[in-house]
Amino acid sequence: MKSAMPKFLSHEFNLQYKIKIPVIQGPMAGGLSLPPLVSAVIKNNCIGFLAAGYLSAEVLEKQIIEVKHAANGLFGVNLFMLDNKKAADYKKPEIITKIEKKLKIPAQKKLNFAVNEENDKKIDIIIKQGVKLVSFTFGLPKEKWIEKLRNNNIYLVGSCTNIEEAKAVENIGLDALVVQGIESGGHRSAFLKMNDEIGLFSLLQEVSENIRIPIIAAGGIATGKGILAARILGATAVQIGTGFLLTRESSAVGAYKKALLNSYAHNTIVTEKISGKKARGICNKFVTELNSAQMKALPFPIQNHMTKEIRSLSQKKNKSDYLSLWCGQSVHLIKKELSVEEFLNNLKVEYLSAANNFSLR
Repeated sequence: MKSAMPKFLSHEFNLQYKIKIPVIQGPMAGGLSLPPLVSAVIKNNCIGFLAAGYLSAEVLEKQIIEVKHAANGLFGVNLFMLDNKKAADYKKPEIITKIEKKLKIPAQKKLNFAVNEENDKKIDIIIKQGVKLVSFTFGLPKEKWIEKLRNNNIYLVGSCTNIEEAKAVENIGLDALVVQGIESGGHRSAFLKMNDEIGLFSLLQEVSENIRIPIIAAGGIATGKGILAARILGATAVQIGTGFLLTRESSAVGAYKKALLNSYAHNTIVTEKISGKKARGICNKFVTELNSAQMKALPFPIQNHMTKEIRSLSQKKNKSDYLSLWCGQSVHLIKKELSVEEFLNNLKVEYLSAANNFSLR
């Protein structure tokens, strides 16, 4: 039972799972956290994450099996906590129809899409396949899920964008907390209607003074110095997304990677127009056109479904104009495409050097 498990991210935990540096590969939904990337992270003695948010239970199981066959180590599965919605209840915004027409995308006659996360099925698969780590985004897990996962010795991680969400995660008894600063790429993990635009270091200081469970810092961390700074401010580990997008094992298309390598912090923007939920990415032609139309975004993930055909076509053509180019504010600190091994080795060297220099002062 739970009492026999070492505390998450403790020294005993790191020894048991052979974790070498306190880096977690962030789960990136939409086909970006696929088994080749997760497996490479595990092979390099860090924690990888599959992103199950947009996956069916069947596809998730296939991905878990693929990772297990490729690598032996700790990895997790990230689940979305969403309310059920039906796309049939919403009309496609005019600007999206206009862009589809311009790109010669056939109009969808019916929108049958419904949000059904299949989380009960996914949790059964996670238990069946022996996954030992689960994280939750966009909300809190149901009590029945917590109990079921705990009974199978599975570590549970929540996420927050403010102190109120942090307290909510701790109060339901999860093992650790991802603290997401506004610098972070991709979707804001917010689930309470409060300020979710706090910088990572401000939020880290507040959360570390009020929360007892281990903290995982996320948002704008791309170097060893960033890891050390986060740890000094109370984080036990860090979660990185953008840095892994620019690895050879990443499934991001060439146009996506090229756009990242040519971007700076001021090129990024937080927008809800692509998916219906606030997310940080590069301000490309897609974002500009959606913003100029003064469109009110539909709820997530309905809006995400509405823009899917546009993004899919852009991906097939390997063009970045109409992709969702999610990335964090430190994108400019990543200078070139590397293997996962090279990227993590660089982080380790930078981190140890920064720690040594800091201790000498």
